[in-house]
Amino acid sequence: MEFIKNIAVRVEIETGVSIDISVVNMSNAPPATSTDSAIVVNLQKAIKAVLGVEARPVGIGGGTCAAIFRNNGYPAAVWSTNEEMAHEPDEAIKIENLVNDAKVFALLCLY
Repeated sequence: MEFIKNIAVRVEIETGVSIDISVVNMSNAPPATSTDSAIVVNLQKAIKAVLGVEARPVGIGGGTCAAIFRNNGYPAAVWSTNEEMAHEPDEAIKIENLVNDAKVFALLCLY
């Protein structure tokens, strides 16, 4: 918010307009899941077994479906194979990726 407010002030000064900022909806990211938690370790194992890929935990912000679980104290992780196409027009997924992700999740259930 501070970054946004600074930009607004700069635009006000440069253009002579007045900018009012109000927050309609905002949520802060819940605490991150530990990278050595069972869900992260087992997800990495399942990804390696199915796809042959060494997955590495990274943070992607608080807007995933895992945030609901993390907000309630449950360790959670998310995974998907995509074509670098974040939610945008014509978003799509390859059937092969969808099937492989289902295999990862099925194997994860066995750990």
